[in-house]
Amino acid sequence: MSAVEFTARVRDGQIEVPEEYQEMLAGVERVKITVTSQKRTAAVGSIARLINNPIKLKTFVSLSREEAHERG
Repeated sequence: MSAVEFTARVRDGQIEVPEEYQEMLAGVERVKITVTSQKRTAAVGSIARLINNPIKLKTFVSLSREEAHERG
């Protein structure tokens, strides 16, 4: 068994094997794949940053449903 590690693009659900490894895999019917992905994230604005990392305050008191829907 031999092992290689490379970074590849995924297009339409298919992993693109770099050219330097294609000959090594010629004729191979099965391979074992371990996937570590790096999700693309959009530019994070202030609101998204707070949603992902909320500020926790000891003195915070949430509104009741009625208070949240009250209109002045």
